[in-house]
Amino acid sequence: MSQDYRDDLVKSIERSLTTILDQDTLDAVSRKVLCVLSDYEITKRCTDVVVYDDGNERLIKRYCACLIVDGKSKSTVYQYQRQLLRFADSDGSPVTERDIYAIRCYLAVLKERGLANSTLQNIRTYIHAFYQWLVDEEVIEKNPCSNIKPIKTPKELRQPFSPVELDLLKASCKRMKERALIEVLLTSGIRVAELAEMNVDDIDMQTLTVHVKHGKGSKERLTYITDVARMHLQMYLKSRKDNDVALFTNYRSDRIGTGGIRAILKDLEKRSGVVNVHPHRFRRTFATGMAARGMAIQDIQRLMGHNSISTTMRYITLTNEHVKAAYEQHIA
Repeated sequence: MSQDYRDDLVKSIERSLTTILDQDTLDAVSRKVLCVLSDYEITKRCTDVVVYDDGNERLIKRYCACLIVDGKSKSTVYQYQRQLLRFADSDGSPVTERDIYAIRCYLAVLKERGLANSTLQNIRTYIHAFYQWLVDEEVIEKNPCSNIKPIKTPKELRQPFSPVELDLLKASCKRMKERALIEVLLTSGIRVAELAEMNVDDIDMQTLTVHVKHGKGSKERLTYITDVARMHLQMYLKSRKDNDVALFTNYRSDRIGTGGIRAILKDLEKRSGVVNVHPHRFRRTFATGMAARGMAIQDIQRLMGHNSISTTMRYITLTNEHVKAAYEQHIA
């Protein structure tokens, strides 16, 4: 007969609650738990070393391969794979045999570790999408994550840079590369991954046209930069000592990656005193600025490479002054 661990479980619960409950309340909780457990036999999970079954990993790799075929970006696929492998390694059982309670338990453990609700919701999305793929592939019959509701996250009003903040950022640039980089981000509306993949010849300096060849979902599009952006970009390119085809390079004269671009912006954040300096905020500032100047939402959508107008609308934050000015311009 297997050993009963009910007493051990109650003691473990008591230890976890001792810092938040007084002794009388703790004793009452212990008695209630013991009453509930009287109808159960508790056994301890075996933690002996077992032969590793790579079935979970193979399924996740197959799924990620499908994501790549579907046009998901490398960074997106990496996030899916990283989080799903963590989920798979959290339990010794095959992912195909886990139920809704196992998934809820996993998310609860992550919550206890201090993860934000927004991060938990992303992880829930990854797991849900993975199980839905398993259903579509007829590996399992039902998605165990389908009844787990989306995790509520606080709605944050993500603001574009103000004119003053942009002036501070520009004034804080110490190198030609820094000023050229923020001017390209600000006036083209491109994503950080698109900028990292861009080559010098992807920008036509005569027509100010930017050819985005590695857009999200492997889509190509055209956008533009301003005369001021071209001036700073040309100054930076003339100052370079390398012959790399990349539009921006690092100190080793290699193509700069997304992490390197974010590091540059974080340095500018410290120097300028402007908070939340990240690539996506430049993209939001671009969209808001175009809308404030009267550009049609369909044209902004095309420049930014969005599939739907609703996505573009989430990037635009107009003040009451902008709305009033537009009203006065169009009312007749």
